[in-house]
Amino acid sequence: MPTTQIKDPVHGYVELPDALVDGVVDTRPFQRLRYVRQLSATHLVYPGANHTRFEHSLGVYHLGRTVFENLRRQPYVTQNVTTDELEEVQRTLECACLLHDVGHPPFSHLSEGFLDEGVLRERVVDTGLVDAFDRAGVGGAPLRSASPHELLGCVLIVEEYGDALRSFDVDPFEVCAYVLGYSLAYERGEPWQYGVGAQLLHSPIDVDRLDYITRDNQMTGAGVLSFDVDRMVDAYTAHPEEGLALTEKALSTIGNYLEGRIALYMWVTQHHKAVYANRLLQELLGEYERVTGESPVTVDGVLSRELDDNAVLERLRTAAREHPDSTLASMYDRFRGRRFPATCWKHRIALADRIGGDIGSADESDGDDDESDGDDDEGDRDGGDRDGERGLDLDDFTAWLTEGDERLERLLADALDVPVHEVWIDRSYVPAYDPDELEDIPIAYGGTTRSVGDWGLYGDRAFDVPIPFVFVPDGTKRRAIRVLREAFERETVVATGT
Repeated sequence: MPTTQIKDPVHGYVELPDALVDGVVDTRPFQRLRYVRQLSATHLVYPGANHTRFEHSLGVYHLGRTVFENLRRQPYVTQNVTTDELEEVQRTLECACLLHDVGHPPFSHLSEGFLDEGVLRERVVDTGLVDAFDRAGVGGAPLRSASPHELLGCVLIVEEYGDALRSFDVDPFEVCAYVLGYSLAYERGEPWQYGVGAQLLHSPIDVDRLDYITRDNQMTGAGVLSFDVDRMVDAYTAHPEEGLALTEKALSTIGNYLEGRIALYMWVTQHHKAVYANRLLQELLGEYERVTGESPVTVDGVLSRELDDNAVLERLRTAAREHPDSTLASMYDRFRGRRFPATCWKHRIALADRIGGDIGSADESDGDDDESDGDDDEGDRDGGDRDGERGLDLDDFTAWLTEGDERLERLLADALDVPVHEVWIDRSYVPAYDPDELEDIPIAYGGTTRSVGDWGLYGDRAFDVPIPFVFVPDGTKRRAIRVLREAFERETVVATGT
């Protein structure tokens, strides 16, 4: 079968059959992914983070194909299943890996909230996917819990790629099911290996995560991940009862995988400047909607194959120019000039130092690790103006900040006498790399499986707990910290009656 090789900076050469290139890769909806950044606005912090959903999708395809071909060499996995059935699973998996992110709107996860959910779900019903899930006995739960980009992807898979997939002898509905973590064939009673195909794309150890963890680390240059991808790829196995698992061969690297996932969240997507950059872009999209009366990102826009990061940025630029005295114009100028304000703390240790929390005091230089922002206007070692005040419970304080973010933003804006859009309380917009979710990774040994949690491969570390950041105009950090401390203490007294 003629093939095409594409050189990938992470995995080397990715080899695809020409038919797959012609039918999927070299099409308008898939090529649109070249212009959808994987990490939204994080390139404003890590300049190398310009990688896109396009190369990520190729990487997931490469890993999925490689892992499944390895599984097919394991006698246990090939028992009680025919070669034709395994070929069907592999074809489906390869197509699903390529297409799993085809529905991502501009700026990846950042703009999903602007999509009209009613319109989107109507389009899903029109594809016949709901009926297909019902016929397989799965019901509507997977579709109800799916993210907007997954639903958009399913619409594109059926409407844009249905004919091409059927020409590969692949069921478009089964590809959609894989994207959502299910196999309709397995639910209908086909061999358990069909379910393993779906798990390879959607599980705690799926190849989607494996690619983006490795890719985000390399392309940002963060260097927080020391992880043997090849060894983990070789460690995949599967069992009828447990499904996808890792052999004991993974023990030497799974700990690094878990730690690396947390580290990437903490120091890349949860980096204080990355949090601000992405919040600013998200607020820009909302301000565009308020000023123009139109959503910046629509279901039809994505399905039309045209809407990408560049198209939306041009909309923002035009609207800012047409409304020069608006908040939109001010925020757009801040975004394009990378004029990011101060944050009251940059990590958990600094938060504890300034609020008086339970980690203890720290003497930090507060230097930036990516670019010089000139935000040390107040020396930054103010200790929250404690002056003998009692220390606060840090977990209670951060929960209070998170739960009352909008109310507290207004409180701070009034106290600092600044517009409310210049005060933000936020944390990373992306789903947390939650270690609790990873504890159910099964390790196969001696004919049984055990959770990675049983092996003690992950330990709690207080400084790896995500915290909300408080962004305020330069020169106001001390006052902001004082206002928050006083409000927390006042409200705590009211709540407890002490």
